[in-house]
Amino acid sequence: MSLKLDHSSVEELDLALRLYRRLLVRLLLILVLGFAGVIGLAKLSTILSPPYGVYFLGQGLVTWGLLGLLALLFAEFWWEGRQIGKALNHPGLLDAPIAGLLGGLAVIGERAAAIGMEPSFFHGPLRPIRRR
Repeated sequence: MSLKLDHSSVEELDLALRLYRRLLVRLLLILVLGFAGVIGLAKLSTILSPPYGVYFLGQGLVTWGLLGLLALLFAEFWWEGRQIGKALNHPGLLDAPIAGLLGGLAVIGERAAAIGMEPSFFHGPLRPIRRR
């Protein structure tokens, strides 16, 4: 069986599903630790310069911390979207990795159904489609 641009092997689809699982876990970790860090910056800012806190270029440390967290989230989505696009060899995911993440699971599901497979629970490894 020759693989075309819109076909993937089971290993490639499993890799893409593994990358989606990793994205969800890392996203949760970044959000929890990021907001904890922002709260820590707020406390530190108030300790260093009571009662208003430290300001840099007209903004407080909390604002800079939130901007850093937003940049980190953007970078994570871009990086993981790029890796999933490479695993699937999908031009839409390679060109626009962040927007392509929304449709990436549909691409995986479509390609898996074409070979008679489906993802298991929580983006787990592929398994044969159950006939009822």
